[in-house]
Order: sequence, then structure tokens, then C-alpha cells
Amino acid sequence: MSLAACATPTPAPGPAPARATATFAAPSAAGAGQQFVSAINQNDFATAFELLDANARAAVLDAKGLQQKYDDVKAIAQTSKMVFVPQGLLQDGPQAALQLRGDWQSDVFGAFAVTATLPMTFAGGFWQIMWTRDAIAQGLAGGSLGMSREVPPRGLVLAADGSTLAGIKPIFTLGIQPGLVKDAQVEREMLADLSRVLKLGANEIQSKYKGQPADWFIPIADVSEATVDANSAIFDKYEATIVRSRAGRAYPQPSLAPHVTGYVGAMPASAADDYRAQGFAGDEPIGLSGVEASMNTALMGKPGLTLQLFTREGKALTLAQRPFSPPMNVTLTISPAMQTETQRILGQAKNPGAAVVMDVRTGAVLAMASYPAFDISVFSNPLSSTQRVGLLNNAARPLFNRAAQGAYPAGSAFKMVTMAAGLGEDVTAPGDVFYDPGYWDGLGSAYRKFCWLRSGHGRITLTGGLTASCNIVFYEVGKRLDQKSSDLLPAYARQFGFGEKTGIELAAESAGVVPDPQWKNFEVGEPWTPGDTVNMSIGQGFLLVTPLQLAQMTAAIANGGTLIQPRLVASVAPENGAVVQTLAPQVAGHLPASVASLKAIKNGMVGVTTNAALGTAQDVFASFNYFWVDGKAVPQKSLTAAQARTAQKIIVAGKTGTAQAAGASAKPFAWFTAFVPADDPQIAVSVMLENIGEGSEFAAPLARQMIEAYFGGTK
Repeated sequence: MSLAACATPTPAPGPAPARATATFAAPSAAGAGQQFVSAINQNDFATAFELLDANARAAVLDAKGLQQKYDDVKAIAQTSKMVFVPQGLLQDGPQAALQLRGDWQSDVFGAFAVTATLPMTFAGGFWQIMWTRDAIAQGLAGGSLGMSREVPPRGLVLAADGSTLAGIKPIFTLGIQPGLVKDAQVEREMLADLSRVLKLGANEIQSKYKGQPADWFIPIADVSEATVDANSAIFDKYEATIVRSRAGRAYPQPSLAPHVTGYVGAMPASAADDYRAQGFAGDEPIGLSGVEASMNTALMGKPGLTLQLFTREGKALTLAQRPFSPPMNVTLTISPAMQTETQRILGQAKNPGAAVVMDVRTGAVLAMASYPAFDISVFSNPLSSTQRVGLLNNAARPLFNRAAQGAYPAGSAFKMVTMAAGLGEDVTAPGDVFYDPGYWDGLGSAYRKFCWLRSGHGRITLTGGLTASCNIVFYEVGKRLDQKSSDLLPAYARQFGFGEKTGIELAAESAGVVPDPQWKNFEVGEPWTPGDTVNMSIGQGFLLVTPLQLAQMTAAIANGGTLIQPRLVASVAPENGAVVQTLAPQVAGHLPASVASLKAIKNGMVGVTTNAALGTAQDVFASFNYFWVDGKAVPQKSLTAAQARTAQKIIVAGKTGTAQAAGASAKPFAWFTAFVPADDPQIAVSVMLENIGEGSEFAAPLARQMIEAYFGGTK
């Protein structure tokens, strides 16, 4: 036997006779081997097939069959590219073997190398390839390739106090190994027992494992731990019945912030290929809503992978390996106490709605509630399929997060934007006096519009107009803005955060709608008119906003003009590890309002809750008597005489909104948005109720209770 380099091929004895099915002449073993390798590297399997000997041809059938052998290995190894490089030739007379190095590029392992062998024989005047799967990887002929995964349990979702919102629990799967079913009589008894336990038909159970490989574990149904305990004698009775456990999702506080936490479920078929490219098997649960979905990558980590070749001798050879990337625990900004109270208070109305409580300095969302809500544990209980279907089909849409996904007309809660635009464009001033007789004919008497107070407010300033929510004032400001440019008010609205997603860590969020001349022409097919700007000036027309956007705007007014991105995630860290990411406040923009303009807007909002003559929510907050004492909020009734002499009253700055809904008989949407304390703001609170009535009557009282809950120690 001799070893020759590929650069000096051994000449074939005598001239090679022509072969009808080949279009080439291989003068040597090295040449034939090189030609085969080149064809494989170029995915030219037709040429490669022509080089095979009769036995190899019979084994792979045709060029497509040969290609399939390589594709099968690529699929298992998740390899996107294989390039084979000749390393040397072993030849002994008419027999030879070309040693190969395979340079494989894997989606999950990166680049790694394997060894392979390409045996050849000289027959019929040609060197022919005696192909086996050893030409792909040494030892694969008669062996098999396998990928093992080490999948760590999903990371936790924690509330701000460290309590668990989404955790881990075991899920039990009852399966059957067909080869262990003894005989027909035992099978009938087994099916009868399992049918009673699982509430499934015997034929349905049997159909799942019939015809499956004898040594496979065939899952039949997920069962609860209580079911396993209660029926262990039945499961133990039959050798073929096997119970396996895996880590599943648990929601120990199933009614707390379900829209925020979200839930996991089966991987959609449309996403499976992307996950397999990352090393997942494709059957792992993934986040489908809420933070479970938006932070899915961190919560899942990545599985550890080992690509092994199992030889016919029973040896396991490791070809490539990747350690798992640990999943992360995600800690939220949600305060369980504040969230609980916000949900309870919002639920008092027994009407669809939403509420957001947000730190005006950091953007941290302390509470986000949507009503109706749901019990999130339905999505972690394998036996709750009926309840899940019920939630999905519920006409009240309890799974819909109205705080971030719901887009509604803002009504008068938008008037701060119009005031800022009017001041910024010098078409009005805080002390400008307007006259409100109860109606406005600014676009002509044929287009008369009315104030909500039909008797009118009489002479009223711009700031007073905000306090009283006087439509006439804002119709006039809107008209003046439109005369300057129809694009002005929409541009200001966008700079206040409307018309685009806030970027909060949720799987789904609405951008709302900020209409402008281009939008109307494209979406409605009609030109923009001054009436569109006038309608928008009081938060009506085509304008749509989310409760979350309104809270973001209110927080920006409160903090001096910085639009901060609302956030739900406080930090990300591995289990028992140091925090690897603490999410600092992210500035999303700055309000287009001067210090003087913001002061005027704040004064108008303070008047909403304090001005007995004009304030639209003054009656709601007249008895709001909280005072600062040594840095703490104390209700008036708890003040000592000494404290009462120096304590500073806490003032709420707010704005009511009553937005007309489509349809003559539809009740309006009720809004109230506020920040508190007015002189040193800490939180913004926004409340919205669908189709219920006046914002001052329905939304403002709920917002007051939420503010009281915050000062009652539920931070």
C-alpha cells in the first residue's frame, strides 16, 4: 500500500475506454476522486452520480437520491454549507481511498471540521467511486448522526417586589410505547382504563400510537400532577404506559397584570424554521403575548447542542458542541400593590376600559390595567383547552390590552396639545380672552359648532378655557393654526408622542392615528379642510390615541417637557446571577413647548381640579385632602394639630375628556389624565372607559382613587 499526495495522481493503467453514460475521462484515482469532490462542492450531483460504481448507484438510485443523502445530514447538523478538501490518497493496486476533510458551516455551531473517506475501485478501465456515507463523515456508514439538546427551563418574570408573575412547574405527559403492548386483551383493558382517566375515546387514543415505531414514546395527553397521583396504580399496571415530566409555565398570581405578563403557547409553524436555526427542536413553547413574547429571547436563552456520530460499533463521537446560553429572569417595574388596586378600581365601573400609572421621571409603569381581564393560569393548565377557546371567542375581548392596543378618540384630553401648538405658533397667548356664547360660527353659520356647555362660558381666557374644557376657545385656536398651515397641529401631535408606538416592551401596541392632509387624501380619498383641523383641536375627527400614549404625554408635561419612553422591564439577570442589564430611562423626544407654555398648560390643568367656577373635575377632587409631612403623604384626618399648621397640601393637575363615539346612539368615551403632585410630580395616571359617558363623571373618580392608592403606601 502506498500513500500519494493528491497533486501527483497515480496514472491509470492503459487508456480508458469510453462509457456511454459518462462525459468525462478520469486518468487516475486522485483525478476521479477530485472530480467527484468538486462536483459535490458545486452541488452538481448529476456529475457526481456518473462517477459511482454499480453498487453505489443501486444504493442511492439516482442523482437526486445522492443529493438527498447529503441533504439529510445537513438537516440534522443544521449545516448550511459543506466543502470537502482532499487530504491524501491511499492506494493498493486497483483499490484506493481518498482522505477528505469536511469543512462544515453550521447555523448553530459555526464552522467545524470532520474527516471523511472516499473509497474507489478501478474497474472497466475507470476509477469508480465506491460511495458510502463515510464520504460525508467517517463512521457514518452503518452508523447514524444525532443532535442532542440541553434545554434549560424558561426564565422567570418577576414583579418589582421580587414576587413571581411567571414561574416554572412540572407538566406531565402520558404516553405509550407501542412495542410494550403485550397482546390484544391487555390493549383493550389499557384503552378502557385510559379512556376513563383522560376522558378520550379508546379509538382516539389508539389512533395516536397505532403504526408508530415500536420503541418510540408516543405522547397521548398532558395530565395534571393530581391526575398522575390519583391514577398511579393504573399507569403502573401497564408496561406500555409511561409518564414523563417537563418544565412548564406557572402563573402563581394569575389575575395580576395578565395583559402585561402575557402567556406562552405552541410555536407557530411560521416561526418554527427561525427557531430551529437557533438550535431549538421546534416544539418548545414560546411567548405569545405580553412580556412573555416581547422578552422571549431573554427568557428562553438558547439550548445546548451536541452533534454526535453513533458508529456501528456503538461508539458516540462528538463532532461539534455548543453550551447552552442561560435564560434570563426579567424583573418588571409593575408594583403588585399598585397593580392590584388599579385593577380593582378600574373594575368598579364594570365597563370596558384601561388605566396606566407611570413614574413621570423614569417612564416606569407601576400599573397597567385593562378591563375585562382574565385568569392567565388558563394558558398554563393542559386541561383548560375549553376555557382558552372561550377566552379567544369572548365578544368582550378580555385578552385585548386596551391600555396599549386600544386606539380611541381622545376628546378634550388632547387640548393640551392644541394649546401648546397655539402658544408655540404665536396665534394665541395664555391671557388671551375669547367669547363663548355656547356656539361658534368660525367656519360660517352653516357649519356652526357648539360648546359642551350650551349656555356658554362667556368671556374666558386661553388658560381658563383649558380648565373649563371650553370647546369654543379651542375651535378658534384650531382655526388660527389651520390658517397658518394645515400641517401644524398634526406635527405638534406627533411631537407629543401620538401617531407612533411608544416602544414599551409589549408584543402588541397600537400607534394610533394622527391625521394630516396627506393621510386623509390617501386613506379617505378626500382633501383636508379647515374643519378637520378644528375637529382635531378638541381631540375629535380622525385622531386616535391609546391610554398609554396619553399617560406618556401627561408625564412629559409634568416633568418639564421630556417625552420618556414608557417601560415595563426594570432589569434582566440570570438566575442567582448579577444583573446584566438595567434599563435606564430612554428619552423619546422633547415637547415642542417653552417653559412659559408648559407653565400655562400646568396652571390650566391645576384649575381642572381646584377652580370651583370652571374646573371640570373640581367637585371630584374638592375633598382630596392629602398633605406632605416629612416627605410622606398623609390624609388630613390623620394630621396632628402641629402638622396641620405646616403641612403642604398635595394638588392634582388633571384634564377631563369626553370623546364622541361613532354612531348616533353610542355613548362617549370617558377620559381623565393627571399628574401629581402638581408642584413636584411623581406619577401620571390616565383612565379611559369605553362608551360610558362624561369623563368628569366616570373616569375622574377612578383616577382619584388610584392616586389615593399610590399615596396610601402602594408604591
